Order: sequence, then C-alpha cells, then structure tokens
Amino acid sequence: MAFETPSTAAPGFGPPTHVSVLLREILSFTPNATRRILDATVGLGGHAKALLAKNPKATLLAFDRDEDALTIAQEVLAPYAERVDLRHGDFREELNGIAPESLCYAIADLGVSSVQLDAAERGFSFRLEAPLDMRMDQRGGRSASDILNTASEKELERVLAEFGEEPKARAIARAIVVERRTRKRWTTGAFATLVRRDARGRPGLDPATRAFQALRIATNSELQGLDTGLERLARLLRPGGRLAVIAFHSLEDRIVKNVFRALKKTGSFEIHTPKPVTPEADEVRANPRSRSAKLRVLGKRMTAPEALP
Repeated sequence: MAFETPSTAAPGFGPPTHVSVLLREILSFTPNATRRILDATVGLGGHAKALLAKNPKATLLAFDRDEDALTIAQEVLAPYAERVDLRHGDFREELNGIAPESLCYAIADLGVSSVQLDAAERGFSFRLEAPLDMRMDQRGGRSASDILNTASEKELERVLAEFGEEPKARAIARAIVVERRTRKRWTTGAFATLVRRDARGRPGLDPATRAFQALRIATNSELQGLDTGLERLARLLRPGGRLAVIAFHSLEDRIVKNVFRALKKTGSFEIHTPKPVTPEADEVRANPRSRSAKLRVLGKRMTAPEALP
C-alpha cells in the first residue's frame, strides 16, 4: 500500500500515475505455480495487478482499510475481476475463514499510501493545510485531532517518544496540553507549527516529520497486533508458500524481523532475505518516497520435495 500514487485521476488524488514500491522484487519472490494470493494491504492495486498478470491461474483475496483506495484498486484490477475478491477491512481482523495452508503467496505493504498523503482533506501531511484527521478507515474511531485533545500529557509524550522516536517528546506533549486549552480543532498546519517550535529536524528532514508519524501510528493503531497478524498470515501458507512484507520505518521493520526470526526457530519456516531488500537507485530516483522501504520474505518449508501443484 505505502507510497503508491493513484492510477486514475480522481478528485484529490493527483495525477494519473502509479508507482508500486519494490515491484520487481515482489515479483521475483513469487513461488512457482502460484494459485492463491493474499494481499493484506492492497492499496491502489499495483502489486496485485502485476502478480495476477504474472500468474494467470492465480486468484487474489485482498484487504484494505481505506475505501477510497479500494475504489481505485477495483478499477485497476477490473481486467482480472473474475479472479479478485476485494474486501474492506483490516487484515489483522479478517483472516478467519481462510483455510489453513491455502495460500501460495501473501504480501503486506505496510504504512501510509500516497492516496492518503496527497489528499489534503485526509489530514496526513504537514505540507497540505487541512483538518488533522489521519484515519485510514473513516468509518469511525478517533481522529488525530481527537487524540491531541483527549490524551493525557503522559500518554502524548509516550506516543511521540515510542512511535516517532522524538527526542523532544516531553516538551512537545506539554505544549500540546497548553495549546488545547484554547484550541478544540487541530489542523495539520497548527500541529506542525507547534511541533517545530521545540523539535529539531536533521538536514533534509522537517522537524514535524517524527511527530506526524507518531500521531498517525497512534490514530490507526498501526503497530498493535501487527506481530500476531503477520504470524497468522505465515501459518496460512502452504508448504513452499511465501510471505513478503514491506516496511517503511524502523518500528515496523523491527516487528517484521522479530516475527520472522521466531517463526524460523519453529523449524517450519525459512528466511529468504538474510538482510532486508531495499530499492535500487533507479527506483529511488523515480519515486523518492520509496527510499526508506525494506522488504523481508519468509518461506514455509516444503514437507515433500515436489513443488507446489
């Protein structure tokens, strides 16, 4: 999902271009004779479309929390509609009912997508003035603005320190509590301005970057249950099947790495990427947002020497 740009012109979604991160690598790890694919975070459908084109006998089950993204994905995947099952939901909560050892290939592209970053009204980016919403699933739940106005100072400090690794977390949390005495609704600009008063960015990094990441993760509970969700996905693989996960920051990547290591110790799985795979220079030049992507791939060991049927 993360850092795809929309494949169709839609209000607020920018130009009709489409960039899927580490696409070549995702395709290169596809198991032989793949029949059943699960895309846990289908986004705009770029990875899914390429996988279906490469595997003409495969069917796809795909999830996403964002209805806007699913609308675009449905159009992108229209040529393969008979082989596609798109569902609105969080994969961590939607795996019941999938038959054990039924998946040949599962992929998860974690984090925020460009369909969210580039739509001002969604409130994900400090570069676009808008209400501070940040919800990936807009069916309910607290917005980022709600969190700033209701969380305790201690909780705000924890969120900024843990999810954003922000060294000025305490000062920023205190400033939020003072500011909200007179502010009931937050905008992206107001939050960024407050953060910049205390935070210091590295060269080329806006001081608001870490705080925005932290608040987005908290708003969407992005890390909560990610470990168990990935473990459940892995256990749905058939022998010879693979799970490929793309992470965009160290917190996600650490969880993926630890889950894969724990599964390897069971003896039923093997790690195909001793070190995470990162984008080649040409991809980073074409899509600068891909520069932080890391791909890790886990495989389920074969119980017999023959390949997948």
